[in-house]
Amino acid sequence: MSYLYSLRLALDPGWTDERGLGDLPGLVEAGRIDDVMVFANVEELNTGHTDLEERVAFRDLAERTAAVAAGAGASMSINPWHTVMHGDYGKTLRPGQDFRLMVDPSGREARLAACPRDPAWRAYLAELYGYYAGARPRFLWVEDDFRYHNHPPLEWGGCFCDEHLTEFSRRAGRPLDRGEFLAGVLAPGEPHPFRAIWLDTAREALEATARAIRDAVHAVSPQTRLGLMTSVPAVHAAEGRRWGPLLAALCGPHPPAVRIHLPAYSERRPADYLSMFHTIADAQRALLPPGTEVYPELENFPYSRFAKSLAFTRFQLVGAQVLAPSGMTLDLYDLNGNGPVLAEGYQEALADTKDELVDGLATGVFARPREGVVVLVDEDSAGSIHTTAGVSMTELYPREYVFGALLAAYGVAFRYSTDTSVSGGVVAMSGQFARTVGAEVARGLVERNHVLLDAEAVDSLVDLGLGDLIGVAEVSWTGDEDGLATYEEAVDGVELLGRPRARASTLLLGADIGLVTYRPGRARVLTRFRGAAHADAGPAHALVDERILVVPFGHGDPLGPVPPMVRTTLRQELLQSVLTAWDDRLVCVRGAADVAAYCYPDGDGFAVYLVNGSLDPLERPRLHVGRRDVAAVALGGRDLPIERRGGDLVVGTVVPALGGALLRIR
Repeated sequence: MSYLYSLRLALDPGWTDERGLGDLPGLVEAGRIDDVMVFANVEELNTGHTDLEERVAFRDLAERTAAVAAGAGASMSINPWHTVMHGDYGKTLRPGQDFRLMVDPSGREARLAACPRDPAWRAYLAELYGYYAGARPRFLWVEDDFRYHNHPPLEWGGCFCDEHLTEFSRRAGRPLDRGEFLAGVLAPGEPHPFRAIWLDTAREALEATARAIRDAVHAVSPQTRLGLMTSVPAVHAAEGRRWGPLLAALCGPHPPAVRIHLPAYSERRPADYLSMFHTIADAQRALLPPGTEVYPELENFPYSRFAKSLAFTRFQLVGAQVLAPSGMTLDLYDLNGNGPVLAEGYQEALADTKDELVDGLATGVFARPREGVVVLVDEDSAGSIHTTAGVSMTELYPREYVFGALLAAYGVAFRYSTDTSVSGGVVAMSGQFARTVGAEVARGLVERNHVLLDAEAVDSLVDLGLGDLIGVAEVSWTGDEDGLATYEEAVDGVELLGRPRARASTLLLGADIGLVTYRPGRARVLTRFRGAAHADAGPAHALVDERILVVPFGHGDPLGPVPPMVRTTLRQELLQSVLTAWDDRLVCVRGAADVAAYCYPDGDGFAVYLVNGSLDPLERPRLHVGRRDVAAVALGGRDLPIERRGGDLVVGTVVPALGGALLRIR
């Protein structure tokens, strides 16, 4: 089993290349690097859309890098740093570059970022990639500016240029101006037909450009593989992306290759990283077509150990194992042409970790489907979302990934899935997922499974006419700063945290609070919201018909981590108690914060991969395994001491802070 370390290398041709190439063999050997990815026209050195003279210099650099890398036992790939262009950053088009420029929702025109429907830009980009293919790289990567959003200084992004408006008008069957079209795309309530026009137009343009790049590259170098970097699934949904057709258009006869974004360019609180890893990287993996190879991007902008420590770098490598990666792309050194700085010590961290990564993948465990709570997601969710204000493209971002992050923080085994035929298990729905699949599919999911719902999912189901199915009459909302509900309290004999009437705060929660009115006799209320002077504000967590658990929060930031105020020991204990009562075989970690558990089938037994997103080591992890038969637990081929405590299993090992452990249980 191989694991590709692909080092992204930025050198400045004619300025820093000789020194950088001189350091490369030692770095390849010390860091156990397998592939050197040459940046072309990158970041601080970017001069805009390149001319032929600049391309010659970068292809020459790639060819010289290939020779040096080959001598050290590594291959060469190329990463042109721009497609549409990340942003203007003070630059403009050059004479002769008559590209149509991107226009944002307010009508502001970019000075450098191109319209994705422009045929002149598409031809230029295909020619650019075809030229670099002449260096015969292993991979040619398409950068993540291959998108509509995030092109500073534009507001959100584009494109709403005159040509786009002409196409929107053609599809609508009548003339439209920018304001009218956007008002339709973002209209509150039931999606307006203009929403589908936007999503279809955006999707088709990127797929057409991907085909043009593929055709140009494979006409020159059929063996060169193409790969695509991703950003954030929620944002890509607002661009109408369908990953199967897009990757087929780009990658052609080769397996699809994706550089999944790992959401910590700079080091952040590990627990927050773990949260965003699940709403971004793990969710993205679930949306990709079968057979896709992933090479996640580990970056430490703005570079050096002031941006990211060696320990956090290793944490990201170890945590990404659950993506079943084929390797990792490594963006560890300045993009200003400075070249590799071996004094930072990243090469030692890479080398020291590689055997663990290779050995873990060699078990075959991570390639198997995970077990646990099924968190349902769909790439088409932006088409069905009901907006509220109707003023921003960000209102099209789905919030259906939240339970993945929450369950991971609580140590509950789960998996994302797009399969709505699941039956006899525990499923989780959040946001407006039910609108995407429709009332009948949602009804079937609720009838066939135990169900975990957030308040926005409850609201959506009620709006779809399924209130009676879930025992809910209506949902109203209050803000986390409104003061109506400042904490929740366990009631009716429910003991949490070893005490009756235990409390968890909701003031400054970081999400809205759903006030759910249940139909008579259907709900068993576990906690209630309280306000100042202990005023009752209604049910909080509640069980409907003993098979639906309502988590009464919603409307959180779709791009951020689950807020720390939402993640509490009380709520962890509550969720684990309900979920394990529903599914006795559900694996979860007892009494630990921010330790993710991933469960896999493993021969006659099962495997549990623990990733510790805490700064505390996890000593003698205690796992709920229910009535599963357990004879032995092995780590790295060595049996560990174990102790059964009812449905729990205590394992005699330590999962280090920011570390992982693959427990194989038989």
